[in-house]
Amino acid sequence: MSDQKTRESRSPPRDKLLSLDRDGRNDYGENSKSSRKNIPLFKAQSNRRGRHAAKVAANAMGDEDAIESDRRLSLADQKALRPAKTKAPDVPLREVLKRQGKLPKR
Repeated sequence: MSDQKTRESRSPPRDKLLSLDRDGRNDYGENSKSSRKNIPLFKAQSNRRGRHAAKVAANAMGDEDAIESDRRLSLADQKALRPAKTKAPDVPLREVLKRQGKLPKR
C-alpha cells in the first residue's frame, strides 16, 4: 500500500474559493519583477550603511572616552542589523480582488 494521502475531492467552485484565500499577490506597488533586484539591493545598502557607521565610530575612538565610543559602536551595530526597508508579505488574492471590485460572486 502507498503511504500517500489521497486528495480530497473538491468541486471547482470550492477549489476557486480555497484558491482565493491561499494564493498571494505582491501588493507593494512596484513592478512584480523588480523585487528580484530591489530586495538584494536594499539589503546591501543597509549593510554598507552599517559598515560605514562602524568605520566612522572606530576612527573617532581615539578622540573620545571609552563609554562614548562603545555607545557609537553599538549604534552602528543596530544600524547594520535593522535595515531601513523591510520585505512585505504577499496579500491574499481575495483582498486584492475585493479592492479592485473584481471579486467573483459566490
